[in-house]
Amino acid sequence: MQLKIKGFSLVFVLMISGCLSSGPANNTGFGQIKRIEDLEGVYGNLGEASPGRGPFYLSKIIWPKDDELDHKNVENIEVRKITSEMLKVKAVTNGVVKKETTYVKGKDFDINGGRISLNVGGGIAGLKGGEPLVGPYYESAELGLDSTGHGKYRQSFATAGLVYLFLPIAIGGNEDVRFVRLEK
Repeated sequence: MQLKIKGFSLVFVLMISGCLSSGPANNTGFGQIKRIEDLEGVYGNLGEASPGRGPFYLSKIIWPKDDELDHKNVENIEVRKITSEMLKVKAVTNGVVKKETTYVKGKDFDINGGRISLNVGGGIAGLKGGEPLVGPYYESAELGLDSTGHGKYRQSFATAGLVYLFLPIAIGGNEDVRFVRLEK
């Protein structure tokens, strides 16, 4: 009996779990997007993240596959309603539009729970040689407004499995980035 208790204790001690969360110093919770008009405004392109985090650009979230857009030189992102189902989004530098795209609700994005869901996915880690963790993972990202009306982006992740097929681990967390709304 004592051997079983010691064995269980050893497994419990060896199992690592954790939750990580980071964001800017003035981080607030998500507000609600009720209508497409709630998104209208001009936002700073450079996000405010946790200290020590590298630069995070709103233009890179909106146009992740555009390698021709110089994200670090985009100053602002302008969002305007065209119709109750359409938005026009512009990347602006020194008053000059560098990129412009029209997005249609229901086709290009959806608003769920007052937020825009992006990049939801998951899979199994450890299928490639050299990966130390074997187990499932989940990733998601959301874009919306914080409770004070500024832009907010959240990346979330969770994973569980075995590190080097020995050490059980379960970890999850999120990182928030704030994009200052310069004008409505």
